[in-house]
Amino acid sequence: MARLPTVLLPLLMGVQIMAAAPRATDEILSALQTRLENNAGFEDLLEQLDNLEPKELARLQAEYDKVWPRMRDAYLQAFKEEAKEQNSGSMRQANQKAIREARESFHSVRIMPEGPMKAAIIARSEPAIGLLHELLLPSSGRILGIAGDPLNKQRAQVLRLGEFRDGILKAAIAIEDADSVARVKAEEQTVAEDLSDLSRDGLRLMEHNRKIAEAEMVPKAEWRGIEELNQMRLLAGLNALLLDPRLCNASRGHSEDMATLGFFSHTSPVKGKQSFVQRAALAGATSSAENIFMGSNSPKAANRGWFRSPGHHRNMFNPGHRRVGLGNYGSHWTQMFGR
Repeated sequence: MARLPTVLLPLLMGVQIMAAAPRATDEILSALQTRLENNAGFEDLLEQLDNLEPKELARLQAEYDKVWPRMRDAYLQAFKEEAKEQNSGSMRQANQKAIREARESFHSVRIMPEGPMKAAIIARSEPAIGLLHELLLPSSGRILGIAGDPLNKQRAQVLRLGEFRDGILKAAIAIEDADSVARVKAEEQTVAEDLSDLSRDGLRLMEHNRKIAEAEMVPKAEWRGIEELNQMRLLAGLNALLLDPRLCNASRGHSEDMATLGFFSHTSPVKGKQSFVQRAALAGATSSAENIFMGSNSPKAANRGWFRSPGHHRNMFNPGHRRVGLGNYGSHWTQMFGR
């Protein structure tokens, strides 16, 4: 694990501001160091910032910012080193072994007969996807959970310093956003995401899908649902699917027909749209499989329902699929696949 400096706060007070700073600023900084050293709250100090004159606040921010970047960057570098260490050597080998085993478990369920498959999806497939998500999409929280106390203590100090800096910015009504803490957390997550072992081709296709969705004005809930499916497919070691707006249109139309005409079936009473093959053709596309769902306006709920249903589950994770469309109308959803 990364070795971390044990002395952080003296750097803050090492800046030569005391002689030039007004007494109120001097007292606030002195009190801040004491609170940080004793791990005590400083809400009252943040309130005192509102009573400082604009010039005092400007001077306080200028001097604080001589130290803040060093403190922040030292922590983020330590975090990055810790993340890389967790993704190398024996730890990486153990992760790769766990990934292989989880994928094998997942796909062994997918080829089961439908009867035993339903229970196995919940008992084995869901835990496998959860573990793969943890291993292949590492979060900053997981990295910190594995890291030792020194890194977590350094982080706690940096976040508290960032909180005080945000307080200065808010009191000064600064042009700069008061997002010092948020930026640290965002950078942590970026470092974690850079360690992802998901297929780069798959991730690029997902980014391409976002552009297609924007250009074709695919409703957000629909392309979010497609993105969730693609992430699960990548976790399982499968290819991501290309968003086909034509299949989205056909799917949305079938969802609307089911909702307005009061039926729930793959077979439609609408002339010329009886089968999903016909519905896809009317939209100018082809389709090889279809899932339907009703009962929620959430794409997550639809995906979860399909995931737990053997036939729908096989459609979702069929290695032969190359395209997908998702269409929503109220609480009805239709998912269409193409080769």
